Amino acid sequence: MMASTVPSPPSAPSRLGDYHAAAAYVIRQRQELLIDESNQSRWKGSQLGLNLLIIVHGQVVGVIGISGRIKEIEPIAQLVKMTTELMIKQSQLKLQQEWRQLHIDWVLKELVEGTVVHEGKIGLRLQAIGCRITAPYQAVVIEHEPSLQFNTVERFFDLLSRRLAGSSILLSAYRPHRTLLLCYGHATSSLSLMMDQVRRIVTSCTADYRIGVGSLVPTLHAVRSSFEEAEAVLRCPSMNERVLAYRQVIGPITINELPGQVKEKLIHASKEYWNEKIEETLQVFFLCDLNVAEAAKLLGIHRNTMQYRLEQIHKQSGYHPQKFQEAQILQWIVWLQQMERKEAGSP
Repeated sequence: MMASTVPSPPSAPSRLGDYHAAAAYVIRQRQELLIDESNQSRWKGSQLGLNLLIIVHGQVVGVIGISGRIKEIEPIAQLVKMTTELMIKQSQLKLQQEWRQLHIDWVLKELVEGTVVHEGKIGLRLQAIGCRITAPYQAVVIEHEPSLQFNTVERFFDLLSRRLAGSSILLSAYRPHRTLLLCYGHATSSLSLMMDQVRRIVTSCTADYRIGVGSLVPTLHAVRSSFEEAEAVLRCPSMNERVLAYRQVIGPITINELPGQVKEKLIHASKEYWNEKIEETLQVFFLCDLNVAEAAKLLGIHRNTMQYRLEQIHKQSGYHPQKFQEAQILQWIVWLQQMERKEAGSP
């Protein structure tokens, strides 16, 4: 590398590709070399200035030549050398991080998309980056706006990776609007604490996000199942919750897997009487575990008004909200109505 305190005239011949004897000498002798009027003739093609070793991680990787008279360049020479070394270290670190992430992306893609899990290949990939994962495993998927990956001061994925460094977690930005986290080993036992941390990080970047958490699984072969559960959670109506585990929404997920004909029959039968007030009343009533007084308080209405609403729902639908077996059917209808609106893109 060459730096100069005096710009070369346009007519000066380029030294690109030329053999630099002074630089070669500095590398061989492992010491800096000052070229001035007294020894310039010895170094053909060299200009007045200082040639310094570039040392990275204890190894000589090159020489930087700073042209100019010693009085002019001495105050900045070491600074230029240190800056050069720092730039090289940063470049190497970035390459190492990218190389590591490529391996992690491959491993997670293999686990969640592969039809057969090759534990041997996965082990070799992880060994190459000095990583070892142990059971149990749990998949977490963060859904966010696509622009979040690029339009922030620090890319969301880079921020998440840096904040979670040292945790037993592998991350992959496997889609523009989704980030996959695979928790393993002891990280699964402190998942709630980790999720609080993740939520704080995501919230600092955007208010538009949802997080789906799959079940805990004992083997690498079952990671795909945990991942699919986390994805299924994100397909459910929001339920006003930013973070949801599969076990919390297994009901609507199961109902959504009913044959289309059955779902259509339930929705069609409710369309004559269904409205926002009925849905809100039932949703709050079920949230309060069929407790009339609690539901009335949450809705801000009198207990008698709540009781009247439930009686009207019974009269119109034929299902009594206060009887468990019949309340289940009404809960199914609530879920199906919400899913239908979500598929149609309605709020």
